[in-house]
Amino acid sequence: MDRRPVLIVLMAGTLFGLCIPFSKALIGDIDPIMMAGLLYAGATMGTGTWFLLRREVATPRPSSRMSRSEKLYLAGSTLTGAIMAPILLMVGLKWTAGSDASLLLNLEGVMTAVIAVAFFHDKGGRWLWLALAAMTVASTVLSYAPGGGFGGNGALLIVLSMLCWGIDNNFMQRISHLDPIKLSTIRSGIAATFSLSLAFVLYGGTDLAMVMVYAMIIGAVSYGLSNVLFFVGLRHLGSSRTGTLFSVGPYAAAMAAIPLLGEPVTVQLVVAGILMAAGTLLLIRERISKD
Repeated sequence: MDRRPVLIVLMAGTLFGLCIPFSKALIGDIDPIMMAGLLYAGATMGTGTWFLLRREVATPRPSSRMSRSEKLYLAGSTLTGAIMAPILLMVGLKWTAGSDASLLLNLEGVMTAVIAVAFFHDKGGRWLWLALAAMTVASTVLSYAPGGGFGGNGALLIVLSMLCWGIDNNFMQRISHLDPIKLSTIRSGIAATFSLSLAFVLYGGTDLAMVMVYAMIIGAVSYGLSNVLFFVGLRHLGSSRTGTLFSVGPYAAAMAAIPLLGEPVTVQLVVAGILMAAGTLLLIRERISKD
């Protein structure tokens, strides 16, 4: 079995997960909607530069016009995954501890796989469902605090953002045969324009120039590069397996939150890490059994 797509998706999930602790560190200085827009502005600049440089140094690929259905899938993906989900995530992150938010990201894989099997006729064997169960339990272990529930309204918004990304991932699967760099640039550009315009209308401008630059750098890596790698994974693995492997991101985010946000190592973190590792191994075993 070619393990390269697996490694690509694991890298994509890690880069995406790291967005949480770094964004949490800036969210007090930047409005959440502005933060969502800046992340995608950085992603647009990163993937757009990649696209232009690739055309300069390599023979351009033959391009074809997207069909009407492909345009609709791209529009749905942009709306749910590049506009709604990031705004919900950043607003929820403002009201939620970084470690809780990081672990709740794990629900994206669950949402993606369930939607893929239920509505898009993706195949899911017993190893896939065992992997999803392990990762769901891991998310519950790390996000739940006795007497404190799951973090209130902030956690609910993050769960809704994971639902949006689950829908988005399945839309992206339908167009994953197209140029991932071009598609990522289009999505990011539309999302950045919408979110930044909304933020300026609601909250006005800001003079935090360096903080804005940091946010765009985070977006270039955690949204731009991660999204391109995710597209590549979708092409080879399908939405349910890609979404589940992508769930390694929350654990990477939780690890980064320890030094960056000063959050402690807890028993829950260790237990969740073991469960996530088990889930990844189960998913790889399920992939092998299908090949």
